[in-house]
Amino acid sequence: MADQPRHGLGITIGLGIALGLLMPLALGKAARADTNLTLLFSGDVASRMEPSKADGTTCTLEERTTDACLGGLARLAGQANLERARAGTVLLLNAGGQFGGTAFWNQHKQDVLADLMNRARFDAMAAGAAEFSEGSEVLGKFIRTAQFPILGANISTDRDPYLKDQIYPMLSTDRGAHRLGLLGIADLNATQKAKSSSGVLVSPIEAKAPFWLKQLGFMGTKTVVAVSSAGVEKDKDIAARIAGIDVIIGVSGKGAQAGAPPAGAPQVVTGPAGKPVLLVQGASFGHYLGKLSVVFDKDGHPKSWKGDQIRLDRTVPEDPDIHAQVEAYAAALGERRTQVSQLAQ
Repeated sequence: MADQPRHGLGITIGLGIALGLLMPLALGKAARADTNLTLLFSGDVASRMEPSKADGTTCTLEERTTDACLGGLARLAGQANLERARAGTVLLLNAGGQFGGTAFWNQHKQDVLADLMNRARFDAMAAGAAEFSEGSEVLGKFIRTAQFPILGANISTDRDPYLKDQIYPMLSTDRGAHRLGLLGIADLNATQKAKSSSGVLVSPIEAKAPFWLKQLGFMGTKTVVAVSSAGVEKDKDIAARIAGIDVIIGVSGKGAQAGAPPAGAPQVVTGPAGKPVLLVQGASFGHYLGKLSVVFDKDGHPKSWKGDQIRLDRTVPEDPDIHAQVEAYAAALGERRTQVSQLAQ
């Protein structure tokens, strides 16, 4: 992405740019009917662009033919393509935790990761602790290459030279019959171990979300989906205490590293207004693609739903373009290809 759309802009203009990244905002009256939305999601992938084993170690070419070798961006994108062909309205979201963890990341860093995620057609991503781990300059370069918005409603970057006006709090887009809002939530400790990110401030989401949710309401937004790197327990608390959020796409933490994916069915929390809030989490290392199909009522609230974690094994067709690109990038690693780094495992 060119630098121009992301530099020197106030947040109002910045939101307009973000809208254009997804879909132009229609001004017509939203239909008063139920609408269907399919949310595909991942999180805590830690740069596993190639298939890997349960412990996150990159598979050898021989191991890729076994049932123990899962994930890889080519499989994730291939499955996402199948889901897009089956459903009318689909979003592909990431809850953060993309940076670090492999020799692939150590070799290529942010620009290659952004290029591959662009090819997979991600719609939006939350900023997690891993994204700040190597400093705001690295994250800023990633954002300028990414063709999708990075979200964080409780992240202030006004004093950071690399991230000022780069991270959006929220955005609104028309999808299906409803005007849909996306809200980013960052872990309060996201910058605790960061390098050179002193100009970034992460505030409690309780202090920031009500304002941005109100702005989404002014835009006529009916449904709000949050992408959160805050963790499962915090997401539960947010769902119960902050009115106006309908779905939270989060991260699973370390639990999936033992081989078990997060639950397919969403956890249902009753929100402050008595409406259901659906909570799901992306599987670590990208071994599964999360899928949540929701029917929203005329007021934008979840009416019925079905969740799944799709196992990305050898039976999943790979996106050929992404497969070729990953192989080309990985070839430079040589014997380091299967190494796991200490950062953001």
